[in-house]
Amino acid sequence: MTHFWRFVPLAGVLVFFGLGIGVRAWLHARRYGSTGVVLFRGGTPSERLLGALALLVPVALLAQATLAVVAPERVHAVAAEPVARLLRPLGAALLFGGSLLMFAAQLDLGASWRIGLERERARALVTSGLYRYSRNPIYLFMGAAFVGFALLLPTWPLLLILAGGAIGWRVWVIRVEEPHLLAIYGDAYRAYAARVGRFLPWMGRLR
Repeated sequence: MTHFWRFVPLAGVLVFFGLGIGVRAWLHARRYGSTGVVLFRGGTPSERLLGALALLVPVALLAQATLAVVAPERVHAVAAEPVARLLRPLGAALLFGGSLLMFAAQLDLGASWRIGLERERARALVTSGLYRYSRNPIYLFMGAAFVGFALLLPTWPLLLILAGGAIGWRVWVIRVEEPHLLAIYGDAYRAYAARVGRFLPWMGRLR
């Protein structure tokens, strides 16, 4: 890995979390009086476990990106170097582009944005902006960013962690978030989910 590309994954991870958590929570606090971070507040034990497991992914990304900078000889890519060299520009585009689009989807939620589930207060159901095309554009673009990271640093431990994270987030959306939204918004969410896909516009619509 050349000197320049060693730093790209770490820069991408910092942009991803800086925008998605730091800047977004700061903006939310300025506009609405709270950070919007309600992870681990209430919920069932299984929900809290899924939330805790989700934290493994960002820790793994940060650790792998840092290792690529300080000890690149210890990063063993699955792909051969000629293939990895071709994949890096695409990986960088997905990582940075996915991070920016994720942030845009967070902004579309306005006052309804949260990290975690807030059961005490019901906010407006957002169906505009990027939510016209996907019920979960934040997760969709997070996934794109993570795929980009995997193309930049395609190691077996990271690929396994990202695959597990993708399964965990899908379970969270289907088993936790969607029942929560149905309970709060009822027929309004049911009608919205019948016309807009879960992640992609044409897939995962509720029948």
